[in-house]
Amino acid sequence: MSKKLKAYLTIIYLACFSVLVILSINYSYKIDFFDITFLLIVTFVMNNYSIFFNYITEIKTSMTLPVLLSAFYFVNPLWAGIIAAVGTITFKEEIKYFVWYKFLFNRAVFFLASSAGALIFNLTTPVLDSNSFPIMSTLFASIIYFIVNNFLVYVVINLADNDVNQMSLLSYFRELSKNLITSYFLGLVLLASYMYFSKVLFVLVIILLFIIKDFFYSRLQQMNSYTQIIESFLKVIDSKDHYTEGHCERVANYTYHLCNEMNLSRAKSEKIISIAKIHDIGKIYVDDDILRSSDKLSEQEYKEIKRHTEYGYQLLKDIDLINDELDIILYHHERWDGRGYPEGLKGEKIPVGARILTACDSLDVMITGRTYKPPMTKEEIIAEFKKCSGGQFDPEIARKMIQLIKDGYFDDKFKSEEKIRELELSLEY
Repeated sequence: MSKKLKAYLTIIYLACFSVLVILSINYSYKIDFFDITFLLIVTFVMNNYSIFFNYITEIKTSMTLPVLLSAFYFVNPLWAGIIAAVGTITFKEEIKYFVWYKFLFNRAVFFLASSAGALIFNLTTPVLDSNSFPIMSTLFASIIYFIVNNFLVYVVINLADNDVNQMSLLSYFRELSKNLITSYFLGLVLLASYMYFSKVLFVLVIILLFIIKDFFYSRLQQMNSYTQIIESFLKVIDSKDHYTEGHCERVANYTYHLCNEMNLSRAKSEKIISIAKIHDIGKIYVDDDILRSSDKLSEQEYKEIKRHTEYGYQLLKDIDLINDELDIILYHHERWDGRGYPEGLKGEKIPVGARILTACDSLDVMITGRTYKPPMTKEEIIAEFKKCSGGQFDPEIARKMIQLIKDGYFDDKFKSEEKIRELELSLEY
């Protein structure tokens, strides 16, 4: 530990002790043991809830300031500081990583920040909120608590971590300011429940907030798992068919723009785009020689490659995270006129996601070409969509796709006419 850090810690300890003595002299006669005990227990349990309850996650979302706003109102600055200092002790971490000077520093910081917030609350309430709910005074108290707490921590971090790139004070506070806004509004809700209803409702609100937090965290974890599954399948698809490597990602990009053009809901669009990323997953069951063949496929080979839609559907249908909208994979080679596969569905009987994917899948084939077919120019692609509207493609989707192409959304994807001629010559040989 450096001399500067030792000096800083000593100053914090002395400041904490001095403030404790001064507040004890001024507020020793103002004691409400019931409110003090209640708020202390609530703060302590919240900071150690993973010990007491079997929560699905131990994500750390601090609820200390929201509860302390009630302490600022119901108890004096001395006891608000003590509640913060004692209630924030986390036994699980202290037992495992106990370092005495860090423990004392943390207690001192919470005491100083909470006492400062409570003092500001007491000073501003008669002026700003004398006859009303203390909205403004709690705001100023929250800001002071936030500044004192985080400034003291910022200094110790910068003194201790000499070997890391140090964040500026402005950047540090900017990163944490979102937590202040959330904590302030949560604190107002808790204070209102305590003031106008009962301590029981106060506790129930806290429990509800923790349940909501865990629910959203579990959904976030689920989304991360979903993304990892999609990415894994993408790698499998690309490794199976090198010629079309990147095809699924490009199709997903076209799908994103087309869904936006069609004004689909965000949830619906995200599902379609996610499925677009793995729409050819069934090809992993198709023989490599068939996938990579540059010759015209035999009737039997063509039947086999057409089955990739069914293979993909069967592969994914039992995976709960991604079994929504799987009809898109099954039907993405259906045609508007009913001449597609696997079931020959016609018109609006084809799921809208599958109709979108048909257009986007075909667009990528037109842009990139295949071993047996050179890429097409922008003008040729527009003409092809017009020609196939009402046949291969849903007329409305074809119209939207043509508009996207004309508006230049895919201009960076089109190959130049010179490059296309080179590819045509290579195919001839």
